[in-house]
Amino acid sequence: MLPKLLIWDWNGTILDDAALCLELENEVLRERNMPEITEAWYMAHFSFPIRAYYEMMGYTFEHESYEAVSEVFMRRYRERYTECSLREGVVDILREAKARGTTQTLLSVTQQDDLVEQAKRLGVTPYFSEILGQDDILGVSKVDRAKAYLKRLGIDPKDALFIGDTDHDAEAANAVGCPCALLLGGHQSRAVLEKSCARVYDCADALYRELF
Repeated sequence: MLPKLLIWDWNGTILDDAALCLELENEVLRERNMPEITEAWYMAHFSFPIRAYYEMMGYTFEHESYEAVSEVFMRRYRERYTECSLREGVVDILREAKARGTTQTLLSVTQQDDLVEQAKRLGVTPYFSEILGQDDILGVSKVDRAKAYLKRLGIDPKDALFIGDTDHDAEAANAVGCPCALLLGGHQSRAVLEKSCARVYDCADALYRELF
């Protein structure tokens, strides 16, 4: 059954950018003479808040701040995110949900201006009633933003559905009391996702079939 509200994550859920993120992270690690990470390690350990994930990679932030490392990564990401495509099948869900009158919102830990620009450049802005990013580039959490948004909207959380690709999306959904659906092929492995959410889908087409 189609909910009244779909709350979408961006990175890894709509935008297929996991491979780019891994490439850039290894680039930054190499420049600091730190061991690179594998795709398997990335999929098993990527998490929020991003600072804690960076510490698992080996950063101590004794001689270089987390903010400085984040800025290096984001500068390069901004230069190259246009190399990424939209996840296959996602636009079909966006289009059909809009046609049926379902409200859709984009909620991300991406900085607000970046999120607005990326969504516009990739042509998905018209599907969303609101685009909600963060005030900074530090990738801390979107739980508080989700709580405030649903409170402002005045909608029963049970009438909403979070769609994401990480356990943080499940955490945000649980925090506001609404269901979640997680897509494989983003930033975390099946093993990680299945620990946090009962509804894990191999692809967007599988979610489409359930919703419509």
